[in-house]
Amino acid sequence: MSAPAGTADPLDSKLDVNLRVADLEASIAWYSKVFGCEPIYRGVDRTLEGAATSLACFRLGGVKIWLMPQRAAPAPGAAQRVGLAFMTRQPLKDLRAVLAARGATFDDTPIADFPAEPDGAHQGKDAEFMYVLDPDGHKLEFCRTF
Repeated sequence: MSAPAGTADPLDSKLDVNLRVADLEASIAWYSKVFGCEPIYRGVDRTLEGAATSLACFRLGGVKIWLMPQRAAPAPGAAQRVGLAFMTRQPLKDLRAVLAARGATFDDTPIADFPAEPDGAHQGKDAEFMYVLDPDGHKLEFCRTF
């Protein structure tokens, strides 16, 4: 049976949550102890130049929770932000064109070690990603792994 018109996922994606953590190993230990499971993945995210950042992934409640080190120490009293990442198989150039035609606004701020292609997608060795801004300024990441 096919899905009723208009009910298919227009992004052809799945939702992952990215959490920046102060101490990756301590966070892995905490998640393992509290939720009674081990990471489903431990690895690295690499820039085009090969600089690696360790990360880990847990599956909790059917959602992948990616733990990654903070890029910089948060300001005193600053709230931690949760990052939503839509993992897709679509080339981001094509997805960006569709979203732009629908009125999406993008955050094309340069990111150190992840150069942006002319189409706006940032390139790493293992993935490409881009950010869409919602009306409140929340960054919605779209990522395609290689």
